[in-house]
Amino acid sequence: MDEEIPKLPRGRGIKLSKPELFRIAMTLTVLVAVIALAKPCAHAVSGFVTSFDTKKPVVKQGSGTEQYEQLKPGMTDEEVKAAIERAKKRAAGQDVGAGAPAGSGAPAGSGAPAGSGAP
Repeated sequence: MDEEIPKLPRGRGIKLSKPELFRIAMTLTVLVAVIALAKPCAHAVSGFVTSFDTKKPVVKQGSGTEQYEQLKPGMTDEEVKAAIERAKKRAAGQDVGAGAPAGSGAPAGSGAPAGSGAP
């Protein structure tokens, strides 16, 4: 029993140089700064970006589905055509005040061709 039992090597802790300790401290400081400043910076940036939008949101009453004609699977061609005609009549009824006085017989709109006319 003269054999020596090998022992686990024991160190004296982690040996770090001063530049390594400085880098670790700076990394922790930056991490804390990012966490602490994330919300205020995000709020400021969102306020800046949304300040360019000058339009006020338009809120319409109702569900908005009353302006659409429902097309369901299994409809016959006649039913689809009738639904399209109802939608056209409804759209024509809404556009009456857009360009010509109601009942004048003139088509609605300016009469100018669509588009900018640019080549």
